Amino acid sequence: MDLSVNGQRRRAVQVAKAAPQAEKKPAGAEEKTELPKSRSDRTTWSQNALAFLQEVNRQDMERQRKLLEAREQKNGELEMLSKSLDVMEKCRKIASRIMKGDKVPPQDQQFLMEADPEGYKLAIVCRTPKEKPKEWESVLEEEKESGATGSGDETAESGDSTGEAAEC
Repeated sequence: MDLSVNGQRRRAVQVAKAAPQAEKKPAGAEEKTELPKSRSDRTTWSQNALAFLQEVNRQDMERQRKLLEAREQKNGELEMLSKSLDVMEKCRKIASRIMKGDKVPPQDQQFLMEADPEGYKLAIVCRTPKEKPKEWESVLEEEKESGATGSGDETAESGDSTGEAAEC
């Protein structure tokens, strides 16, 4: 099947030559044999094109599904890292206060001991005594207070995250 301009001209010349011969032959017989061939060529080509497009669409959908799964996995990892970072920040604050020689609530010391035992040992060893140590409120309560300003769901989540951190 020629798709170029020259191909169209050649086809037009062939049709013009075949037209006088068609007058000699019965018109009904030639049309029946000529039409099914051209239709079958077009049909075959259309079916092939359709199959190709369906395959391309299937591959595209598969690629999009994989990207979506990767994004969901990254979001889960990001959430876990965020919680871990919050626990580390609390541990850093508590250890810093202990090292300065200030008084820290027992629940904060317990949290530091469970979440970061090495950090707790280091803070105790590096503690410098003070004549008038400052008494700090709990770092864990600060999060509860900040969660109380938001919705009730955030308060429940902040309580869960401190419980999870204590289990670590």
